[in-house]
Amino acid sequence: MSAPSRYTHYVFDLDGTLVDSIPGIDAAARAALAELAPTEAMPSLRSFIGPPIRLMFERALKWSDATRLDALERAFRNLYDSGAWRETLPYAGVDAGLRFLHAQGARLHVLTNKPAVPTARIVEHLGWTALFDAVVSPQSRTPPFANKTDAALDLRGRLHLPLAGTLLLGDSPDDQAAAVACGFDFAAAKWGYGSAYARDTAYRLANFPDILNLTPSSIA
Repeated sequence: MSAPSRYTHYVFDLDGTLVDSIPGIDAAARAALAELAPTEAMPSLRSFIGPPIRLMFERALKWSDATRLDALERAFRNLYDSGAWRETLPYAGVDAGLRFLHAQGARLHVLTNKPAVPTARIVEHLGWTALFDAVVSPQSRTPPFANKTDAALDLRGRLHLPLAGTLLLGDSPDDQAAAVACGFDFAAAKWGYGSAYARDTAYRLANFPDILNLTPSSIA
């Protein structure tokens, strides 16, 4: 590993940033659709990952019927929460990188649109529970957070995250928007599902271990 960066806090998106959750999501989505609409085919959700699953289904299937979308979401969540989440895998270098940062004294946090139950199970399954000070999902508050920016602002306020010392790593525009709203530095993950890597941002990371070389002062 390289020398530790000067960031004291890191906020990580989950799906498409720390883990590849597509195998489990696709499997549960196909099975749910087969139950409700066996004549229809579910496309891969890879290009739709980012927003909540209901909106992903609406976009992927071009459905507008709220009743059908409700039923599909319920079936998906039953299948995903009961076991499909186990197909989630960390991206290359993530496990070692997280453990290195934690050992160096950095404070690590997760900020995700994934519901709280599968998020907690995935984090525990990968042995990461002790690495994170906070794991924030929409349901981390009642009422749930409306979007990732609201959740990020709450996290910043509760834990007093320093503006100059916090880096948010994600793959989607909503990750970048959350970082901007909070005044955090932002790094875009090339390996993820979203389009943040193609946008105007200070950092674009080709591999997760590249995060270890970043310092606040290195931003042009």
